[in-house]
Amino acid sequence: MRVLVAEDGLMMRRILVRALEGWKYDITEVENGAQAWEAFQKEPFRLVLTDWVMPEMDGLELIRKIRSANVPFYVYIILLTAKSEKEDLVVGMEAGADDFLVKPFDHNELRVRLREGERIVRLEQELAEQNRKLRETHAALVQSEKLASLGQMAAGMAHEINNPIALVANNLAVLKRDISSTFELLDLYRSIHEDIAKTHPELAQKAQEMEEESDYQWIRGEASELFDRSLFGLKRVRDIVQNLRSFARLDEAQLDHLDVNSAMFAVSQVLHHEIESRGLNLRIDPGDVPEVLCEPVKIQQVLHHLLLNAIQASERNDDIVLRSLRTDDGVQIDVEDHGSGISGSDLPHIFEPFFTTKPVGSGQGLGLAVSYGIVRDHGGSIQVSSQLGRGSTFSVQLPIRPLASPSSGGSHET
Repeated sequence: MRVLVAEDGLMMRRILVRALEGWKYDITEVENGAQAWEAFQKEPFRLVLTDWVMPEMDGLELIRKIRSANVPFYVYIILLTAKSEKEDLVVGMEAGADDFLVKPFDHNELRVRLREGERIVRLEQELAEQNRKLRETHAALVQSEKLASLGQMAAGMAHEINNPIALVANNLAVLKRDISSTFELLDLYRSIHEDIAKTHPELAQKAQEMEEESDYQWIRGEASELFDRSLFGLKRVRDIVQNLRSFARLDEAQLDHLDVNSAMFAVSQVLHHEIESRGLNLRIDPGDVPEVLCEPVKIQQVLHHLLLNAIQASERNDDIVLRSLRTDDGVQIDVEDHGSGISGSDLPHIFEPFFTTKPVGSGQGLGLAVSYGIVRDHGGSIQVSSQLGRGSTFSVQLPIRPLASPSSGGSHET
């Protein structure tokens, strides 16, 4: 374990360093608090041994700075001092020291106190790991609840929308058929217009005026296309609802074969409005890929989130590509955008729970964590390559059959 030693006395510092090296510690030694703080800022240490009285910055100020630093782990600090009064020791502990050692110190006592520090540090690491797993589990539960709500919404939409759509579509089909007969009848009357004008000129004049006011010629020429466009619009609404049902898949077994290309098209339909409203260009490149045995609802959840991320990272007229291709042992799905990209400092953290680069309030930092866990639980992997300002590509690799059946109770995430 790495230890930072801050001691202005050369002899005492040499004694400390020699003892620590004998116990196989990795040591960084400095002469005062200012140097110690500079070294800590470059690369934080988990164990710190610091003298109290030092030039430029004393041990108490160093401890306070370390305690106020935003480091992702706990730093165990042992204060070295010649002061032995209870009041002085209380001051040192209140500044943030975890332990103290009175000079001149006994080597065995130093080793025991260092071991205690190591134990505390390891306990903190174990606690952090358990906390991470708890956050992953919580994120999975949150996402599962969202998914269940989406499925209920899809079922409700199918019931509430499909029936009236079918009614309107049938009525339009009947009207289209019957209006053609009506036009034939009107055309027949128009063919005898001159004969009517000879015997009933006033009636013929009135019919002529009504024809002009109603714009009969335009209606006659456009009616068929109007019906066709209306039926096409209704079909699109029906397809959207069907794609939403296909996206949720709550009426199917959890473990099933998934047509990856159909899943890409379904997810793109679910997000069609987002793509269109932002003026983006989506291209889908379906490859010759086999079906994948998986939990379809979860894999489509992954595709949905990756595509939504690509949309949100893109500007108007940017291109987004959904691509599938076969690999040696399964299928790869790429989601490629040419948007804002991800900084090199953020890349190592993007799959961590609750990590997000979005503004406060616009994201919970769970989507990529959940996606990572879902893919991992299917025996697959997910990688990202990105350049800041040039875009990102997320690649999901899935085996044709999972190495072990994905758990039915949710996935772990980052």
